[in-house]
Amino acid sequence: MSAETFTNEAIDIDALPKYEEILLNKPHRDYLKIIFIGFTIYFVVFGVAVGLGVTFIDELKPHALLIFLVYVGFMALLILLLVAGFKKRGYAIRTKDVIYKSGIIAESTTIVPLNRIQHIELNEGVFSRMFKVGTLQLFSAGGQSGHLNIAGIPIEQAKGIRDLLLKQLEGLDNQPTDL
Repeated sequence: MSAETFTNEAIDIDALPKYEEILLNKPHRDYLKIIFIGFTIYFVVFGVAVGLGVTFIDELKPHALLIFLVYVGFMALLILLLVAGFKKRGYAIRTKDVIYKSGIIAESTTIVPLNRIQHIELNEGVFSRMFKVGTLQLFSAGGQSGHLNIAGIPIEQAKGIRDLLLKQLEGLDNQPTDL
């Protein structure tokens, strides 16, 4: 039995790979249409509720123009944020991990190592099926914060990515472990 010497070498931070330099795949343009459809449905329902409130609540009638302008301004601001946020999204599938980037005000980059992925789902909503795009959900060890949703992937490509990741996960499961 040999005694190993404990070492704890410093890591050269500048020599680490830069994930920021990785070319990310963008969501399909049709996914922006799906976002707008959901946005439109929400604002129509909300607009009807506001319209009914202005119509039937006497205290709101004198402020109808102001309420309408605030409503339209808020809608325009959200559209700008949705488009800007869409342009910032990206993902990459690599041999050892999956990277997903999103956010405009608070930019977030999530890197999930393949050996932490426990389950993969491919989801298609009603509008997603119409435009043939889907959402890959990666469930990882580490609780809710480790889950990753990559939306806007063309469905055939998403199926290919899912199958590739499942094969790579099978390969990780079949590797011998040190006991």
